[in-house]
Amino acid sequence: MDKNHIIRRANSSADAEKLHKLFTEVFHPDDVGSLAETMFKHLPGMENKYWFIVEEKQTGDIISAFALIPWVWELEGIKLKVAEMGIVGTLEKYRQQGLMRILNQEFDKTLQKDNFDIAIIQGIPGFYGQFGYSYSIPLENHINLPLHTIQPKEIERGCTFRLAGIEDIPFLMKEDEIYRANYSISAFRDEAHWRYMLTEGLKTEYGSEFWIMENKQNSEKKYCRIPEDGFGTGLIISEISEDISIDALGNLFLFCKEKALDRDKPYIRLNLHNNSRAGRMAISMGAKEGTPYAWQIKIPEKAFFLRTIKPILEKRITASSFSGFSDKFRLNFYKSTVDLIWKNGELISVKPGQGECPFSFSLSDELFPILSLGYRTWQELRYIKPDIFPNSEGSALFVETLFPPSNSWIYEQY
Repeated sequence: MDKNHIIRRANSSADAEKLHKLFTEVFHPDDVGSLAETMFKHLPGMENKYWFIVEEKQTGDIISAFALIPWVWELEGIKLKVAEMGIVGTLEKYRQQGLMRILNQEFDKTLQKDNFDIAIIQGIPGFYGQFGYSYSIPLENHINLPLHTIQPKEIERGCTFRLAGIEDIPFLMKEDEIYRANYSISAFRDEAHWRYMLTEGLKTEYGSEFWIMENKQNSEKKYCRIPEDGFGTGLIISEISEDISIDALGNLFLFCKEKALDRDKPYIRLNLHNNSRAGRMAISMGAKEGTPYAWQIKIPEKAFFLRTIKPILEKRITASSFSGFSDKFRLNFYKSTVDLIWKNGELISVKPGQGECPFSFSLSDELFPILSLGYRTWQELRYIKPDIFPNSEGSALFVETLFPPSNSWIYEQY
């Protein structure tokens, strides 16, 4: 770093105002400055050390910065410690000087020091691959439901809609349990995160209406989330109760159609998994299946991650033809290797590879998140990377058992 700039973390609440100023200028006309300041002061889990800053020494101005936004994701019941690189921005006159690369080095050190399982970015296409990220979980789907496909009829009597408040948090957390049970990887949102979304989060560009639908006749109670902002011109629905009944979903679509018409929105956009119940119903009504973008993900320390998900790997082996397996299985990343040592179906050790290993699977580093998180099979990956291969039929079946394809979906926590 040259003598004119200082690399540091946030020191005090005074930095919140400086960050507000930076991001307001970088992202004008979007009000990202307010988002940053609100997250700085109120988002659960945020700490001063999670703001990475380049300061101009002479003026004291912040000229480049981003946040490490902590998440908890859940992989089949196992909680993962997740770090999102978010709100990334540099003033225009200081771009192309390598400032973000320097901050990213500090970010990577924090990933290791604070034992994060994975790092994630929602960022712009084509940029973060240079930092080791790969597209690995679906994000921002567009299931566009034309309004004319929602037949005009009255919402059932006894069915009412109201905005959620903090008194609804216990119900919303129960709904989250159902959501998480339906996906391999999901977002875990505790009471503090729900309180944030229903209070301080409403003041940011991620602010959303959470609508509670209640039917007094059959006691059914469900919810949906309508963000105020987002991609496209349609009315965005980014969450719907995963176990909603078909009749209730019909009522909800009618309610959303009314909102779309009131707000001059030409269609309803479901930002949901294609295989969600609401997504499948919309597609059956004439909406096209969406082609989602994806989270960009890297796994900072592969052996650490594999130890974290040890119970899942053991469960998959036990339920397969490898039940009771005892041997060494090697993941060869070309630049490094990791050995998984098994005894009677138990993963007793994960360590750097040593010596010869006749039972192995080879793939490059950037493909590991895609495979291990169930986004693509190794056969699919081989179409674009021919250097991914098992060294035997048994190795092929073993890696398919360890890392099967799965459906994952992440709800926002802010």
